[in-house]
Amino acid sequence: MAARFLVAILVGTVLAFAWGAVSWTSGIYDFAFRPMPGGGDAAARMAAGVEEDGAFIHPSPPATEGLGARQAELAAQAYMEEHRRGPLVMVLVRREGVDAAGPTVLARGFVIELFCTSLLAAIVALACRLGARRRERIALAIVVPAFAMIATHGVLWNFLHLPAGYSMALFVDGFVAWTLAGLACALIIRPGRG
Repeated sequence: MAARFLVAILVGTVLAFAWGAVSWTSGIYDFAFRPMPGGGDAAARMAAGVEEDGAFIHPSPPATEGLGARQAELAAQAYMEEHRRGPLVMVLVRREGVDAAGPTVLARGFVIELFCTSLLAAIVALACRLGARRRERIALAIVVPAFAMIATHGVLWNFLHLPAGYSMALFVDGFVAWTLAGLACALIIRPGRG
């Protein structure tokens, strides 16, 4: 099973990586990622207002350290009211530019996908050891990515109030990529074969 395990990891990684290359360059997610109003000028103004890279939200939960119980309660109430009233804003700031498709980014992405596919392969290999048949391995190849996408993008969509289209694009992209990788693992890795 070791040779098939390694082949499955390689094939699954290539499929996931290839899907990302196609999906992110084809424009299918253009509906979910709209240009910022004001473009580069607006981005520069936001970046100028912060001292370091990071994720920034408004309104942000109040710092209640050092406040009395009543003061902390009032600060929390004010935060909840501001949250209900809006606007809600989340901004990611990286002051230095990056080469979006540079070799370092692509190589790091491939390594991340290689690691993730290795985890999928390990799940399928364990299922094989427990006697999973092909249809059960295929079911795992679908259920595991669905779980991972709902557990990440679904939870973030809900609690960070992210736009539905944005979250759906990330969900679909991840689900397709990891289902392809999982199917490769499910079909290549077999019980008792070397």
